[in-house]
Amino acid sequence: MKLQLLIDELALEAVQVSAPAAEVTSAYCGDLLSDVLAHAQPDSVWFTIQAHSSIVAVAELRDIACVVVVNGVTPDPQAAAKAEDLGVNLCRSERTSAELCLSLAGRL
Repeated sequence: MKLQLLIDELALEAVQVSAPAAEVTSAYCGDLLSDVLAHAQPDSVWFTIQAHSSIVAVAELRDIACVVVVNGVTPDPQAAAKAEDLGVNLCRSERTSAELCLSLAGRL
């Protein structure tokens, strides 16, 4: 699924999207950065409540297609700036990780 389609269908708010045509092949829910580093697949959408700039570094290291900050949390300005500098796609949502994953069930 293309990132822009995922953004549209999940009604995500784009914070920084430099690659709307990126292919999203899986999803990962996690808030422990070491767990995400160990288990998230490249080209996945990552749902997290973390909003600091370290999420951008993790996303870049794992080739995450997009980070989505959930539960109505807004990414820190430093995280948004780092995402823009590194070309990491970053969105936010009022919905929970569970709600968003259920919406994607069977589609990736």
